[in-house]
Formats: sequence, C-alpha cells, structure tokens
Amino acid sequence: MRKAVFLGVDPLLSAEDHADAATLFARTGGNTGNLAFLNAVRSHLGGEVSVLPLGAPGRDVRAAGNIIVVPLANQLGAHTDLGDWADWFTEYNLPVIGIGLGAQARKQGDPIKLSDGTARWLATMARLSPGNGPSLGLRGAFTADQIVRAGYPNVATVTGCPSNFTSVDNPADRLAEGYKRRPERIAVNAGIPFLPAMARIERMLVPLVTGERDYIVQHGLEMIRIAYGEFDLISPAELDLTHQYIMPGQDLDTFKDWCRVHAVALNSVQGWMQHVRQFDFVVGTRFHGAMLAIQAGVPAGCITIDSRTEEMCQTMGIPYCNYRKIDGLTHDNVLDFFPFDPESYRETRRTLLDRYLKIYADADIEISDHLRAVSRAT
Repeated sequence: MRKAVFLGVDPLLSAEDHADAATLFARTGGNTGNLAFLNAVRSHLGGEVSVLPLGAPGRDVRAAGNIIVVPLANQLGAHTDLGDWADWFTEYNLPVIGIGLGAQARKQGDPIKLSDGTARWLATMARLSPGNGPSLGLRGAFTADQIVRAGYPNVATVTGCPSNFTSVDNPADRLAEGYKRRPERIAVNAGIPFLPAMARIERMLVPLVTGERDYIVQHGLEMIRIAYGEFDLISPAELDLTHQYIMPGQDLDTFKDWCRVHAVALNSVQGWMQHVRQFDFVVGTRFHGAMLAIQAGVPAGCITIDSRTEEMCQTMGIPYCNYRKIDGLTHDNVLDFFPFDPESYRETRRTLLDRYLKIYADADIEISDHLRAVSRAT
C-alpha cells in the first residue's frame, strides 16, 4: 500500500498551541471548528503517516511518502486564490486525494466563478489523481455541480464532511431519544460580530445559556479572546462591536463578567465532545460545533447562513433551519426548528461512508482501525 503524507494543519495541539487566544487562532487556521475535519482525516489514516504543513519543501514531502492526503474545506469559490497551492502540488508531483471540499456562495444555485489560481489548483488536483476512481470527496451536490461545471465530472464524489465519521458508534438511536425531550441545559455555538444580518439571531441565542462554559466560540480572534478573558488585547472599537452584537442591553462590565462565566474556546475534538455531553441540546450558526455534538450523541441544530452550511446539513442529515425562518427561539420551542429523522441519518451515513472508504481503497491507502470500527458499526 502507499505511504500517506497528511498535508495540512496538525489537529493534535500542544499546551503551547493554545496558551493564548492569538496562538490558538493561528494554530487552527482561524477557526477552532477546523479541528473537527482535520482530526477526522488524520484519525482515518492507517499505518505510518507523516504530517507536514502545506507549502513544505518538495524534497521533504517526497521523502515522507508517496501519496498526499489533504483535508479540505470551503476552498471552492470566488473568495479564494489557490495559485500557491497549485504551485506546491505541482512541485510535489505525487498522487493526491482531497477530502471534504466545499463550494461557497451566498445561496445554493448560484454558480461560482473561480479565480485563475483556484482553477489552476483544481486542474492540478485532477491531474494528480491516483487514477483508479474519484479522488476528491465533496461536501454535497452543490459542490459536485460546480466541479462538473469546471470540467471534471469523474474526479469527485459526494462524501459529506469526514467529521461525520468521528464517532465509532452510529449515534442515531441516542439522538432520536434526545430529540424527544425538552432540553434543560443548552450550549450555543456562537457566531461572529462582523455579520450584521445575524445580530438578531445571536442575541436570541444568548438567553438560552444558563450555566457555565456554555457559549462556545470558534471563529474570530476577538471572539476567542473573550473566551480567554483577554479583553485588554481587544481594541476598543472591536470590543464595542462584539459587545453590541451579543448583549447590547447590558453595560460593558456586565458583558465582560458574562463572558468570563459562559464563553469557552475548545482546543481538541475529544475534549470538545466530552464537554458538550453535559448538555441536552447544542444550537448555533457553526456547523462543526453542531457536528461534534451529533458525534457525541447530543442533539443539535445548525442555524444555516449560507450555501456551505446548508449544503453540509442537507448532505448528512444534520438538523438545520435557515436563519430567516427563526423567530422567538426559546427553551420551549427550540426543538421545533430542528426536526431529526434517525433512519434517514443512519442510511445516509452508511451511503456516504461507502463512498468515502472507496476513495481510500482506490488510492491504495491503508485506513486506521478507528475507521474500520466506524465501518463495522455503521
């Protein structure tokens, strides 16, 4: 079998990697939720695997293995220019598979226009495909349509996000029971203060948290800083923006005290899943926060804000509701917005897993005991 090189951010963080908010922000690529799919791909690779960063020297990559596995996110869209990536993969000149690629647009159905650099990267990925089947695992049908439009109909297959295969057990049965009960303890996956259209939703979510460490932040340096209590490192303008976005009716000192009790930034997948098991429901605008709750067997709902979050929820059967359809969210009615079909989730997960496993099999890559266990249990 081929020897895989995991190319990207190492999901296993040291204590130094999360010593402060800025370090954690940089170490996770600007979003702690990235740990979900990075950890999934890394944990699915068997045998001896080298972990190297994107942009590593070609001689180091070629010395480490003979096929590249690269975890991907919403790189397909007008917002990226992956010309550097195209140059790196051209230099590496090794077969490559990509896992979790998604297209980004304001809404599904909107065609995307790729920058020249991203178009060149996609062409490079297609050229370096191992050749025995699809080598790109996609987030959903919308992304698949964009790949076809770009001229690569045979290089990709829909697998959803690899984080869907984090839990060894299929969590459908545990989730089904949880969705029947009114939640008492709720955790919120918090959004970001530079999306004015979402302020109404974010302020609606605040009263749902009533305990401690139940306001989970993922993205935005200023959001991670409020979880670390680093208020002095936030500029007055950014602090005011964050304060007014989340709790406009309270004074600044009250907001800071609230953050010290409720806000938390989590820095490992296993720790994240263990943390949310103390709650009855997890809700918010961050997809991977919802996904890690689902994998932990905790009911969750994702409030979708664009094509990328909605596509992933639809693909994998994750309960979701578009933010425009939410009004008057409370403990009593939160479940009404997020219906869950356990049988559909179970069957969908099996179908997606079969496609996911085929990418590794066709590329002659050994999978881990963990992924084998997922396959047996799904």
